[in-house]
Formats: sequence, C-alpha cells, structure tokens
Amino acid sequence: MNFTNTKKTATLFWELLRMRNGLITFFGVLVSASFICMSGIPIVWLSVLTAGFAAFLLTGAGNALNDYFDYEIDKINKPNRPIPSGRISRSDTFMLSIVLFLLGLGFSKNVNNYCLGIAFLNSVILVIYAMYSKKLLFISNLSISFLVSSIFIFGVAATVQEGMNISSMKEMQLIAILTVCSFLITLSREMVKDIEDIKGDKKRYALTLPIKIGVKRTKTLITLFTLSAIIVSFIPFFMHLAFFNIYVYGILIGIADIVFLVALTMNPALSQRMMILGMIIALTGFFFGNIIPLIIN
Repeated sequence: MNFTNTKKTATLFWELLRMRNGLITFFGVLVSASFICMSGIPIVWLSVLTAGFAAFLLTGAGNALNDYFDYEIDKINKPNRPIPSGRISRSDTFMLSIVLFLLGLGFSKNVNNYCLGIAFLNSVILVIYAMYSKKLLFISNLSISFLVSSIFIFGVAATVQEGMNISSMKEMQLIAILTVCSFLITLSREMVKDIEDIKGDKKRYALTLPIKIGVKRTKTLITLFTLSAIIVSFIPFFMHLAFFNIYVYGILIGIADIVFLVALTMNPALSQRMMILGMIIALTGFFFGNIIPLIIN
C-alpha cells in the first residue's frame, strides 16, 4: 500500500510540475556552461549544478502556478491533469508553487547576482504568464519562448566570476545559435499547443492566435518559425570551429531537424510532443559536439 501511495504521489508531482521539462531545463544549463568550460576558462561546477537545480525548481513553480490559474480551461481541455482530476487541491498547488519560487530564487542567489537577476525576471514573467496567458495573444507565446531560450543565458551566467570576460569567445557564438533555435522551436510548439487547446479556450473566451487569426494561418506561422530554426541550426557548418565536432553535431541535428519536419505533418497533440523530442535531440547534438573533442584528445 505504501509503495502504491508513493507511486501515486510521484506521478502527481511529475505531471503537476512537468518534471520532464524541468530535467530538460537542468540539462540546458549544463550544456551552455560546458561551452564556457571547453574554452579553457575554469568554472565552479557546484555553482553550475546549483543554477541548474534553481532553474528546475522555477520551471516546476511556473507549471504548477499555470495549472492553478488554468483550472477551468483544463476541466475541458485536459480533465486528467492533477487539479481537474481531484488529485490535488488548487490551494495546495498554489502554496507549492510559492515554495518552489522562493527556493529557486534562493538557490539562484547562492550562485551569483547575475543568476538572481535572471531568475527574478523569469519568475515575474512566469507569474504574469500564468495569470494572463489566455488573454495576451501572441505575447504569451513570445514570453514562453524567451523563458526557454534564457536557460542557456542562465547557464553562462552561472560560470561568471569576477574579472572574467566572455563576450569575445567563439563559444558564445554557438550558445547564441542554440538560444535562437530554442526560441524559434518553442514559439512553434506554443502555437501548436494553442491549436490543441482551442476548444476549451473558446468556451472560456480566451484570446489566442488560432482563435484570433484562424488555425490555418497559425499553422503557416508554425511552419515558418520551424523552418527558420532548422536554417539557423545549419550555421555551425560554416563556422570552421576547431573545438567543436561538427560530424557528431551534424548527425544529431539532422535527426532533430527531420523530427521537427515530421512534427509539422501531425495532429497538434502528437506534434508538440514530437517537437519536445526534437529539442532533446538537438540539445544533445550541441552537447556532444562540444565535449567529443575533449574525450578524443
């Protein structure tokens, strides 16, 4: 019985906090920090891991708070989610979210003031998004895209030490490419999710892009942003970076790009999940492209 209860509790938190997304966030912080490490600059990995954990907590806090405010819509669109299904109350969800926000900010402060500043800004955006996301039209999509792409900036910030100058490093170019790709793909995925949720959104008088301009035009924008991300992902092939294994990166990013293209042909529920898979593969491509030269040498 205890095992059953433990499993139910673990499942509840996995769904409520979207821990899969939190783990991807944690990995993203490590990936961007690894680029700084590969440049030869000594970094404090305990600080990076702390930053990754802070990002994990803040991601969970934002997801829980979003479920708190989207309760009525989720009863229509996703009745099996923790709150609509009755597995956790709205009040408990709200309190959990507050605790996670405070912990995330606390761990960020423990890294450095740069991480604290980013964490505070992102926390404010997460709260505003949770409260008004269904009323902000395209701004809500842009907000989430910024939050996801800022993970890599957060990872770099975690490596910053007094007197350190990283602005001219070639590694920053790859981090910039990774940031732009994640922004564009997340933007596409958020619009796919809006299409998926259109039934419940209409009943609750929400204002999302598919409702405002129609599903067909929204799909056109999704295709445009996805193709733009794929194009940006090819830039490293023309950069001639000695410290980066372009072959390993090429294989994995090629698979990721194919996954993104296939996702465009699927129904919204499968499409947004395929995009998550593509993002994981792409992130892995950047990571292994970066560390393989170290392993070989």
